[in-house]
Amino acid sequence: MTNEYSAGCTYLGESTTACGCATVLGRSYCAEHVYLVYKQGTARARRKKELATVDKVRIVEELMNSAVLELELEGFDCYGEVELDLDTVAEG
Repeated sequence: MTNEYSAGCTYLGESTTACGCATVLGRSYCAEHVYLVYKQGTARARRKKELATVDKVRIVEELMNSAVLELELEGFDCYGEVELDLDTVAEG
């Protein structure tokens, strides 16, 4: 497959002139040079890792929201300053 938007491979390497071969679809490099520039499979692996991280963050967020709701139902003022004022707690 060639890329109709590019005139040719733009890989320079140690040369001062571009390769000029037909490019891979969606890239500026030919099939010979595309994986010298891009590591094969890294985008997919990185995307899977990012999605896994997002899932973990959402689980933690749900657990935190659940804990806050439970504390509020028990009468704890989660966002108030009374519980955070250590001087008042020490005097009481």
